[in-house]
Amino acid sequence: MIDFNYSATPKDTEDTPYVPINKVADYFQVSISTVRKWVNNDYIPDDTYIKIGEVYRFRLHDVESALSKVTKSGQAEH
Repeated sequence: MIDFNYSATPKDTEDTPYVPINKVADYFQVSISTVRKWVNNDYIPDDTYIKIGEVYRFRLHDVESALSKVTKSGQAEH
């Protein structure tokens, strides 16, 4: 039986929920196509998001950490 009253605890989401690509774009004040470019160029590594079909969900904290590393090394492009 499915429990529809289930709510995720921080342990279940590892303290950070997954957000859609438009939330990532809004957070970094860039276009959705820029976020896709970052994914395709591996500026946003595979372990920071999940992809089901054509739908991406990102962990903002992990994306921010990854982009900070890329920015420090001077590789990021907008």
